[in-house]
Parts: sequence; structure tokens; C-alpha cells
Amino acid sequence: MPQINDFVRPFAEVALSNITREYPFASHHLARSVADIVPAAEKNPAFANSYDWHSSVHMHYLLASLLETAESQTASWRERAVEVLTSHLSEENMLAEAAFLRANPSWERPYGWAWAVELNRVLNASEVVELRALGDNTQVLAETVFDLVSAWLPKVAEPVRHGVHSNTAFGLRRILLGARAADRHDVVDVIAGAARRFFAEDTAWNFTQERSGHDFLSPGLCEADLMAEVLTEDELATWLPEFLSELSPESPALTPVKVLDPTDGQQSHLYGLGLSVAASVLRLVPKLEAIAERTGHDVLLSQAKGMLTRVDSLMAPGLEAAVSDEYVSSHWLATFAWEAACLNNVVRP
Repeated sequence: MPQINDFVRPFAEVALSNITREYPFASHHLARSVADIVPAAEKNPAFANSYDWHSSVHMHYLLASLLETAESQTASWRERAVEVLTSHLSEENMLAEAAFLRANPSWERPYGWAWAVELNRVLNASEVVELRALGDNTQVLAETVFDLVSAWLPKVAEPVRHGVHSNTAFGLRRILLGARAADRHDVVDVIAGAARRFFAEDTAWNFTQERSGHDFLSPGLCEADLMAEVLTEDELATWLPEFLSELSPESPALTPVKVLDPTDGQQSHLYGLGLSVAASVLRLVPKLEAIAERTGHDVLLSQAKGMLTRVDSLMAPGLEAAVSDEYVSSHWLATFAWEAACLNNVVRP
């Protein structure tokens, strides 16, 4: 497996190329009249690039994250990256993007919302002066999401449990982390309450049959990821082993799926599935190991260590596809690849 530093330059080049590329663009937007049929950049002046709105948002997030690395300090692409981010994430553009979200309150829910909050969080925490200033600009976008999610969740009867953008748990976990960082305890409480209502009674998730042919998320592991942030230590010590009791290193959920047609934008989601599953495993294994250590649960410890053995094979296809010439993959995969690679570097240095 390549080292984390090996990914910085190629991923930065992918991100810069994507967020300055206007077409092809998938504008998933409800047109209420012919007046709404306008170029995407008129509606979304910052994020009408990188194939679609949510991919644009998280490619901006990726580029900002890469600017935090030591490798970026003397990189040839650094000045250009700061320049593009500063232009796109201007105060004027962010006000326009936030207004569009408010005017279309179910649009990009919750996946795009989550990445908007993540973008703001990484900018606010940045060591780069120029990026921290952009955190002030993007605050209005994050606050808009916080208001939207607070209004939405009390009206949700059941969560979405499949493995694509509308998955409830994936989006809520990221918004929760952003709300904590922003000291929005009201939003944290709304999300935590909804998560408990949706998932607290779940047990023995079926990891054999959960995936479909265009998933890029594991519904079960996304749920476990969220509940690991919501439950108390004692609650998690009971809930997590029971919920993951059907997961073994041999489970289909921990086996990469071969992409037979890399030009198929739906099938290429499976590259991302391997990466997102690996990231979930890398977050959850330390929690399982801590529970096993506290409780003397040797079987649980063996399960956790076995899960880790699957990480490299899960990640490998997605790491390669993230910098490929197939735009249906390269417009989004690098964000997931970077997250998994960073976690792998921390959990297994």
C-alpha cells in the first residue's frame, strides 16, 4: 500500500482540475418554471463544477484538507489552490449558495448538506490563514444546513438505509461532527435524538445481503459510525458488538466488488464502496478493541483484528480509480480515498 504522502500531489491535481471544470455537469434541480432553466453557475456560483454540486463541495473540502499537509507547503500547485478556493468561496458566492439551499430545502439532503458542513469545519480549523478567512465566508452555508436539518429531522418517520447519497446515517454523522465543532449543541441534540429513535433498537445487522450494484456506502457500517458518536461509552459497549455480531472478515461487506464497466457512473460507485467501508472499519476497530479490552471479550478482539486485514484489499481499486481518466470516477473518488488513506495511516502507522 502506498504511503500517505504519495497521494497529496495527485489528489490535489485531481481536485483542482475538477473544481475548475464546468462540464459535464449533472444539475439535479427541480425546475418550477422555465425561469429555472438557466446555466448551473447562475444558480450555484461556487459549486457548478466537478460534475455535480455535492461532488464540487467535497472536492473543495479535499483541496482545503490537502493544503494542511507538510507536502503542500512547497508544492507547485499551492498558490493556484489558494487562489481558486478564495475565488469560489467568496462571501458573495456563499450567500448565494446558502440562499439556494434555503429556497430548495430538500435539495442535496442530507449528503450535500453534510459535505457543506465538512467544508466549513476544515476551513475553520485550518492552520492556513487564507483558509480560516474562508471559514468565515462558509459559515453561512453551515448555519443554513444546521437550520434545515433541525427543521427536517422531527418530521422524518424512518431513516433511509440504502447505500447511496440519501443514506441518513452517513450524512447525519458528518453534520453532527460539524455541529459539535461549531458549538451548536441544539443541532447536536436534534441529531442525537433522531439517531437514537432510528437506530438504538437495531441488532445483528445482515452484512451478507446489504449491498447492491451501485452502492458506495455500507448502510450497516454508516449506522455503526453514527451510533459510535451518539451513544455513551457504556451504551456503545453493549450496542456495537451486538449490531456487528454478523460481521466477519469473510463477509461480502468486507470484500471488494469488481467493477466490470468503469465507464458506468453507477457501477463505478463500487470503487467508493470499498473506500468508505475501509474508512468505517478503521474508525470502528479501535472502539471494538477498547470494548474488548474493558470486557475481556476475546472473540470481539479477534473480530476487530480480522476486520483490519481486509482494509488494503478494499482500498486498492478505489485508490487507483481516484486518479484515472474516467471522469465518472475521478470527479469524486479522491475525497473518499484521502479519508481512508489518512485513517489507515493513523490506525496502522
